[in-house]
Amino acid sequence: MGGAIYGIDLVSALLLALLTAVVFLEVFSRYVFSLPLVYSNELTLLLFPWMIFIAGVSVTFHDNHLAITFLRRKMPPKVQQGMFLISKLIMLFFSIMMTYAAWLYTENQAGQVMPVLRISRGWLSTSMLIAFALISLVLIYHIIRIVRGRMTVPREEEDIDAVADDN
Repeated sequence: MGGAIYGIDLVSALLLALLTAVVFLEVFSRYVFSLPLVYSNELTLLLFPWMIFIAGVSVTFHDNHLAITFLRRKMPPKVQQGMFLISKLIMLFFSIMMTYAAWLYTENQAGQVMPVLRISRGWLSTSMLIAFALISLVLIYHIIRIVRGRMTVPREEEDIDAVADDN
């Protein structure tokens, strides 16, 4: 699964680069040539959610989301592992619900056209649908690993050491 996540990271980075280029060209064109790019607003509106939601898949895979662990850290290791599993199950429930909501929203938006780019607004909401479906798969993968004993509760000290090793 690591290779797929690497691909997702690459797509997210490319979207960030493209978004940065579009915004830079818009500002440059507007202030240097006094000629705003008509399509830049809608393109930015389209690229930003794709970048954010796709990056969310990687964040979920690497367990880099915000978590309040004060209570969990006070518990014995077995209870911590159980709480970790329950948190993943809750996340999976909400991710599946968001996938369903994104499906309904995408169906609703599919018939509407963006005025300048002349493409379906469904492209915008599809980013949520794809991202939450992938996040659900990642969470199922995590849950299986937790149940099999191959994924343990992350420790803050390990996270700090990993960041220090990367630098």
